[in-house]
Amino acid sequence: MFKKSKSILILALVLLLCFASITPAFATNLNADGAAIGTEANPAQATITKHLRLPIGTITPNATFTFEAKKMSVDGNAPATDAAMPSLNSAALTVSFTAADRDPTDPPASIMSIRKETGNLFSGVTFTHAGIYVYELRELVNTNPGIDNDPNQWLSYSGAARYTLTVYVENTEDGTGTFVSAVGVRVTVPDNNGQTANAKVDATPGGDGENYLFSQMVFTNDFVRTNGPDGPENPTPVTKSTLSVSKEVAGDFASRTQYFNFNMTLTVPTLVQNVPPFFRAYVVENGAVVNPAENVNVTPTAPATGTDAGGTYIQISTSGSTQFRLRAGQKLVFVDTPVGTSYTVEEAATPHYIPSVSVTTDNVSAARPPGTLNSALSTSAQRVGERANSADFTNTRDSVTPTGLNLNDLPFIGMVILAAGALIIFLVVKVRKSRQAYSC
Repeated sequence: MFKKSKSILILALVLLLCFASITPAFATNLNADGAAIGTEANPAQATITKHLRLPIGTITPNATFTFEAKKMSVDGNAPATDAAMPSLNSAALTVSFTAADRDPTDPPASIMSIRKETGNLFSGVTFTHAGIYVYELRELVNTNPGIDNDPNQWLSYSGAARYTLTVYVENTEDGTGTFVSAVGVRVTVPDNNGQTANAKVDATPGGDGENYLFSQMVFTNDFVRTNGPDGPENPTPVTKSTLSVSKEVAGDFASRTQYFNFNMTLTVPTLVQNVPPFFRAYVVENGAVVNPAENVNVTPTAPATGTDAGGTYIQISTSGSTQFRLRAGQKLVFVDTPVGTSYTVEEAATPHYIPSVSVTTDNVSAARPPGTLNSALSTSAQRVGERANSADFTNTRDSVTPTGLNLNDLPFIGMVILAAGALIIFLVVKVRKSRQAYSC
């Protein structure tokens, strides 16, 4: 029994040693100075991580990002010629995204994060002699003209960020070649708020496999899309919108001329730079933009209006709530809300009506539970997607049973009845008195 236990223990120790020998091939091996250490059998590697951030609901753009590795020095001296230092792997200095790339996690708040690594920067690179090679890495800007020149898309580049990449190259044991024995990366100009200048980062592909799963040599980009008109200064609210709020009524006794009161709140995605104080919203009725004078006739504060090529619009605040009115057959149309914008619309209680609303997000419609008679109704927080987005309110008026009696006139009718009754009694009493006098 003891021999069997001893054999199992020995086997466990052998397996443990095997795993220990394998681990360095899969995890980061950093020295005390934060440099990634390699061996001749497993040279050190380095990759770049592209971090693309988008508002939730945004389709990932077809975009390619390009990096430059500037040759700085060899063994402390600037290279006499460009050929004195090898160029890094050109294929590893680009990374591309397509619509198929999605955030694999549930995004926090309103931001999606997609990370991609380049290939190994030293793949296929030949260092002709041992030494210490230094490169400066940066991202090139405006490399996606289809996006950069589109008024409805905005892409930021991490053009200011800089990293200093120090490559330690040793001779192979047999002296016939070289290998990358260590890689050190230092932040020259921070890419994001989580970095500080001169901090050391780990550029190992896959990160440390536990605390971070990507190279920490990161370049961050933000992307925002607005599905507005081709020319933002020439909106077409009748035919193209990013969001709309419509009003309809139902029931035989529903009024098509009565205005219903609404309150709307917008929250712009945090990635949007230079948030405007308001978004433009046009009132469309019977296929045309109408003057919203009656639609802004609300208390206590009427929203401001403006006029552009699309017509007269209502200014819907981006920093608070805005009140407006709609009647049956009208809709409030937005032309410039970015994808990922959050909104809430509440219809105030209206006597004699039961409210209901159907919300469409990114072309998917869903009816919310209807309200009750004489009650208010809210969409709750919704967001603007890539495709059709709307909040469609319908109010139904209860059936009215005809009574033939106008209750508003009831006091006057009662007075007439009382007066007629008094007159009849007066006449009856007078006639009786006259008969008694005649009989005597």
